[in-house]
Amino acid sequence: MKRRLLISTLSTLAVAATGSLSWSWLRKRPGSTERRSVIQTVFSQALPPLSAQHLQLIRLLRVQWMPIESGAPGFDPVQPFGGDLSTLDTAQQVLRSHDPALSTRLLAEVCLWLPEFVANATLAPGRYALPPDFSDQAPDSSFDFRPEHLTLLHAALWREVGTDDLPYVLAEEEDGQAIWPLPYIDGKRPYGDRSYYQIDMADILGKPYARNAQGQYILPPQKDEALKQLHLQTQAALQILLMHGTPSGIRSLAT
Repeated sequence: MKRRLLISTLSTLAVAATGSLSWSWLRKRPGSTERRSVIQTVFSQALPPLSAQHLQLIRLLRVQWMPIESGAPGFDPVQPFGGDLSTLDTAQQVLRSHDPALSTRLLAEVCLWLPEFVANATLAPGRYALPPDFSDQAPDSSFDFRPEHLTLLHAALWREVGTDDLPYVLAEEEDGQAIWPLPYIDGKRPYGDRSYYQIDMADILGKPYARNAQGQYILPPQKDEALKQLHLQTQAALQILLMHGTPSGIRSLAT
């Protein structure tokens, strides 16, 4: 699994997700020294095994479409669980924890676990219900999860927050809501080294584009459009995988 460092600021992603975040959150604010210390410690140490508590939080995440370059799935770094409560309050409720430091640590570890979880999770094909609050979908909407969705998500390339970016991510918004250092799938090159991402998709799916006598790719518009639509479907596919996927090929769940 290839991983790439963050290229867009988290403020850009928050604007993409909500359309409303002010740039003023980048100004240094006092915030929670303890929270920053906990997250910095998590990012500086070896990641612990994926636990049942991590999985509880992963199931709650709401996938957004981040319209950066060609666009790709990601998360709102302010409200990754959606809803009206703060991310930390939601986590504490779900974990039944009265310890904000513990919940903060688990949330930070989830940020680091996500790419590996997605790259290895398994899920049977089928029709799955999307959550009522998923991207303005109707409450009864569902999604046909197919093998090609899983193949693409396993191959997806993620942008992750590096230690140099972390101080900016840990700045807090004006209303006191924290910014969480979540990764996102690379919107420019989501599946490989090509910005013309359909070529990478076709290779991954075992249906490569043909080439002409000069070695140039032949790009039929119908195939381009079909792969583009499949790429757009990865938002819903990722949502379903996070909600129902089984960890596989990674360190065993801790109890």
